[in-house]
Parts: sequence; C-alpha cells; structure tokens
Amino acid sequence: MDTSLATLFNLYMFTPGRRLFAITQVRKAALAAGDMDIAAFAASCVDHDEALRTLEARWAAQDEKVPAFAPEAKPIDLAVDGVLVAIRDTAERQIEASAPGDPVATSGSALLKEIFPRGLFAVTSLPYVEELCEVERILGVLQHPMRVSTVQELGLSRYVTRLVDLAKQYRTALELPWPKRITFPEVKAARAEGQRRMLQLVAMIVGRYPSEAPEDQASRLAMLGPIVQQNEAIGQALRARRAADDVDPETGEPLHAPVVSDAPALTTSPA
Repeated sequence: MDTSLATLFNLYMFTPGRRLFAITQVRKAALAAGDMDIAAFAASCVDHDEALRTLEARWAAQDEKVPAFAPEAKPIDLAVDGVLVAIRDTAERQIEASAPGDPVATSGSALLKEIFPRGLFAVTSLPYVEELCEVERILGVLQHPMRVSTVQELGLSRYVTRLVDLAKQYRTALELPWPKRITFPEVKAARAEGQRRMLQLVAMIVGRYPSEAPEDQASRLAMLGPIVQQNEAIGQALRARRAADDVDPETGEPLHAPVVSDAPALTTSPA
C-alpha cells in the first residue's frame, strides 16, 4: 500500500518559482497566526528552493564541456612546452655547430633521441596527465649521472633546473580540486526534494488544523490557499496542453518562459 505524501495529497509538480511564492505566503500566514512550528518549517522550504534556483541557474549556464582540471594547469603546460622546445633547439644548435668528430655531437644526438623518441610534438600534444608523466621521464634521463656531462656540454643545465620546478607546479595544479559538472539528475533530485518538503508542509497544516470547525477552516484557507492557487494555475495550463510558466517568487507574476521540467511525469494528480 502506497502511503506516500504524493499519493495522499493531490498536487502537481510545482516549478521552483511557484513553490517559493506560495510557501513564502504560507510562512507569512503562519507567523500572523503565531504558529511558529509551521513558520519555521516553511522557512526551511524557502531556503531549499532558493538554493534550487541557484543550482538550476548554474546548471543552465555551465559550458557544454567542463575542464577536467583546474585552470592553473594551462599556463604551466604552456611553460613546460616552451622549455622542452628550448631543450631541443639548444641541443640541435650545439650538435650542428660541433666540429667533425666532436663526441658531443654523438652523445647529444643520442640524448635527443632518448628524450624525444617520437619527436617533440608527441610530448607537447599529450593531455595534461600524460604529458606530466613524459616530463618526469625526460627529467629522469636528463638528471641521470651518465647524462650529466652531456647536458652541461650542450648548455641545458638551466633548462633542466627550470623543468624540475615546472614539473612540481604541474603536478600540484593537476591535483587541485575542481568543481564537478552539475548534472540533470542532481537538479531533478533537488526539484523532487522541494516538492516533498512542500507536501510535508501541507501535511503539517492539515494535522494542526484538522477539523471542520470555522476556526480550523479559516486557518487552512489562510495557510493552504497560496499552495492551492498555484496548483490550480498549473492544472489549467496542463489542461490547455501547455507548460506552466514559472512565476517571479516575490510577486507571483508569470515569467512567460516555460522551464525545462519533468512536471508531467512527476504529477501526483491527473490533468
């Protein structure tokens, strides 16, 4: 047996603006009646829906592609590429300028082949993480005791020092936390939670004022009236086969911009 609030209370899925407007009016009515419990819960519902509107705005505004890493990584990546280019160019110039038979030409060529076995572009075109791994491998070659003299003879020592520093910065930047992309399921879950909170509020009001005595009827009218009015407006729109516009949460005026909503699927009442 389904005893969920959505089954017991016949309400449509409200848009955030409509729910905010209605619950704000409920809170005012509860405060006027001195019912602080209902006023406090209504305030928590308002807080949730205000956060939901912020979440929806961020979701709608976010780029199609969200960077996988913090933006600090990009300038470091460019600096690393520049140092790698300098290492290659400097070594090649030294090799080309070497006298016939100069051993630095042989050792320098071997060094370049070892650090760039598939060419420089094969390293600089890699994604961030893969490029960092290659940079750390290259540093392992350049700092190896057997390569120190060749590095010095080619005039690469200052570039190696710079590359060591950049590699540390690179790793730090790639490990920085980066806000994850907001997904539609997250937004949908927050919408559903807002609806559940509103239904809880309705249940509290009905439980607090359950009788048909004039006093209870008047209290129900004052506190449930704003919710019922918005529910009827949504129903009229759905019966006219159109999406219910959201409303300004402060004035209740229609925004005339149908929101992307799963209202038909989550409706707890037939149109």
